[in-house]
Amino acid sequence: MSRLYETVTEKIIESLRRGVVPWRKPWKDAHALPINVASGKAYRGINVFLLGLTPYTDHRWLTFKQVGERGGKVRQGEKGTLVVFWKQLEFEEIDESTGEVCKRRTPMLRYFTVFNVEQVEGIEFASVYVGQPLEESQRQERAELLVAGMPSPPAIHSKARSAYYVPKEDAVYMPSFERFESPDHYYGTLFHELAHASGHEKRLNRKGVTEVVRFGSNDYSREELVAELTSAFCCATVGLDNSLTEDSASYISGWLSVLGDDPKAVVIAAAQAQKAADYIRGVTYDS
Repeated sequence: MSRLYETVTEKIIESLRRGVVPWRKPWKDAHALPINVASGKAYRGINVFLLGLTPYTDHRWLTFKQVGERGGKVRQGEKGTLVVFWKQLEFEEIDESTGEVCKRRTPMLRYFTVFNVEQVEGIEFASVYVGQPLEESQRQERAELLVAGMPSPPAIHSKARSAYYVPKEDAVYMPSFERFESPDHYYGTLFHELAHASGHEKRLNRKGVTEVVRFGSNDYSREELVAELTSAFCCATVGLDNSLTEDSASYISGWLSVLGDDPKAVVIAAAQAQKAADYIRGVTYDS
C-alpha cells in the first residue's frame, strides 16, 4: 500500500519539478473533466490531476475489463494510467483503559488502471461534446452564483490590500475586483480563501484551520495545498481558467517538502479538497 502512495506522489513531484503544477488547468467547462465511460461518473479527488497529466484530449476512460466487455481491445504497446479510490473507514473497538466502545477511523486506498478511449480500438465511441467557450461575463456569473450559494458562508470583505482568511473572525478579505487582471484571477483567488474558510470548526473542522499553524511549516503547506486543489475543483465547475495564477517558488518548494516527507499527503489533501469544494457547492457524496 505504501508503494501505491509513493507511485502517486512521484507523478505529482515529477510534474512540480518540471515547473508544471498539475492542478493549474485552463478549464473550458465541466465536460473537460475526466469521466468513466461505463458508469458515466466523473473522477474525483487526486484522479482529476493524475488523468490530467496524460497527453490525451478525450476526457473518457475505461478499465481493461470494461474495454473487453464492450468488444474492444487496448492497442498493443499502450500503457494504462493509475487511478485511486480513497476513503475513511469507520469501525468500533474496545478502549482497553476504559472498557468503552470507541469509534476509530482508518484510511482505505484501492487502485485501478484505466485507459483513455484514444488508446482503444474496436469500439465506436460517440463524438466528444465540445461546448462553446464561455464568455467572460458567463464565467463571472457562474462563479458568482457558486460563491453566493455556499452554505453558512464566511463574511467576505472587499478592498483589502491582499487576499487572506481570518479564522477567529470567520472572514475572508479580498482586494477589490478591479485590482485583478480578469474574473478568472479574482474568483480563483476567492475560491482559495473560501477553501480555507471551509475548514472552520463549524464547517469541516480541518486541522490546518482550527489549530494554530506556523507560517512556512509543513502543516501550513498542507493547508495551502488543500486550498489550491479546492480552488482548482471550483474553477473546473464554472469553467474558469486557473492556469493564469502564478505560483511562487516558495509555495512549490513547500509542496515538494510536504510530498517528500509524506507520500500520502497529496492523496489526503486531494480528498480534503474535494470535500471542501463539495461543501462550497452545497453538494454531498457518499464517498
